[in-house]
Formats: sequence, C-alpha cells, structure tokens
Amino acid sequence: MIVVTGATGHIGSKTVANLLAKGKQVKAIGRNDEKLQALKKLGASIEKGDLHDASFLSNAFKGAEAVFLIIPPNLQSNNIGKYQDEVGEAQVIAIKNSGVKNVVFISSQGAQDIENTGIVAGLGRQELRLNKLAEDVNVISLRASYFMENLFNQIGIIKGMGIIGSPVKANLSMGMIATKDIAEVAANKLSSLNFKGKSFLDLLGDRHYNHTEVAAIVGKAINKPELPYIEFPFEDNKKALLEYGISESVADAFNGMYVGINAGLFNISSRTAETTTPTTLEDFTNNVFKFALQ
Repeated sequence: MIVVTGATGHIGSKTVANLLAKGKQVKAIGRNDEKLQALKKLGASIEKGDLHDASFLSNAFKGAEAVFLIIPPNLQSNNIGKYQDEVGEAQVIAIKNSGVKNVVFISSQGAQDIENTGIVAGLGRQELRLNKLAEDVNVISLRASYFMENLFNQIGIIKGMGIIGSPVKANLSMGMIATKDIAEVAANKLSSLNFKGKSFLDLLGDRHYNHTEVAAIVGKAINKPELPYIEFPFEDNKKALLEYGISESVADAFNGMYVGINAGLFNISSRTAETTTPTTLEDFTNNVFKFALQ
C-alpha cells in the first residue's frame, strides 16, 4: 500500500491516478469530501484528516510500503512558517511511529536555501527534517520548478487589465513544469522504490523561459498576441495578494520567494535528461490554460 497525503490537490490527485493505473493499492488522505469521493471511485481507499495531527497520520501510515508527502498551501495562515513546520513535524513523527521506510517528498527549486526563499524555505526545512530520519528510511525530495498551473492566478489580471505580471524580472529565465509531470515522476518513484538513502531530484520542466517569452506564448494561445508582461513592484504585489484574501504572512512569504527567484536562488540546478520533463508551455497553454481562461 502507498499512502498519498494532500491527495485532493493538483499533484496529489494526479499521483493517486497514476499509481492506480499502475495497479498499486493506494490510500488517499485529504480534507475535501467531494474530491476524496472522486478518488474513491477511481479505486483508492480514502481517509479524511488533519495533516497537523501526528496521531491520525501515524495510524494512516501503518502498513504502508511508501508515503507521498506534501505540505499543502494555507493561504489564510497568520504564520505560514509555523504552519509549515507543524505539518512537517507531524509527518516526521508519523513516519517514526508507523515504521515507514520509503518517502517521496514534493519540494521546490530554492529549497537548498532556508533563509532567502520566502515560502519555499519551509520546504527546505522539511527536507532537513526528513534527511535526519534513521539510516534505513529512504527519502527522495523532488525539487520542482515553478508550476505552469501558477498561470491560473493571472486569469483575473488578463481579463481585467490585459496584461500578465509579477515581481519576477522580465528577462530572468527559469524552469516551468506541469504538475502532471511532477505526479508522473512521483508515481514512478513510489511504485519502483528505486531510490536509497537521502537524496533529491531536480525537476526543471522542458526548458527555461523568461517572462517575456511566457507572455508571448500565453498571448498566442488566447489570441492576444500583444499581451505584455509587466514587472510589479513588491508593494503592489503584496497589496493585490491581500485584496485576493491571502493573509499578510503568506503574501510576505510569496514576495520573499520572488526576491529569491530574482537573486538566482531558483536557478542553480543543471539540466539533464533526468531533470527535464516533457510538457512544454505551448502544450499547457493550448490544452489547459486557454480553456481555464474561457
């Protein structure tokens, strides 16, 4: 049996589906009843519970040959770092209590720096916790690049202002990855258990893009070829996030991530065949994003 936490999210749900397609027995853990029931219909067993609850997780992990770990976002948290640490510590306690020996953790580019990467620093701290587990516990952290699905956050700006924008420098190139590609790698690792010791794997998407290129690709897909990319001041970005309903702590953490991106802390990894994934931004915008926009 493989246990998937955060199973109702973008990556978790796709990981469950991939594992079931491989014939694996899967237990899906989440908090959204409707989405859990959808996973049950696919063939997963389900458990609803709080990822802060080490006792719940300990019981849920018992008998598992491997667990998939993610620290889901909490956009209303008044202290996002504390929230991330509490979830991470509960996961570690549950691994120790249940005797799980194989762990796949969804981390991020930038996780090597726990001081200057904003919201990603919490994932880096969890990597450190997991890497301190007993020698016979195998852990691989998948350090994914910037999600293509983050473009969904641009839909309101595109419709309302005719632009896309963020605090990221327009000419800074970075990897972008579709969550389905992360889920495929995670499912392959969980089903094959072809990792030993404590390690990480960079997942960098198909190629690097700067945001001027992103705007051109998005614009072409949605028939707005002149769609511009605008660099937002950090103060304006924080104001927009607060208006969206995100807490000040989370807004500051996102801005901290953008500071780290602009400083090059998310761009230190080498691209290889193993770190490159198949979905292009052109594929994503034409097959997913433009329909979400509509």
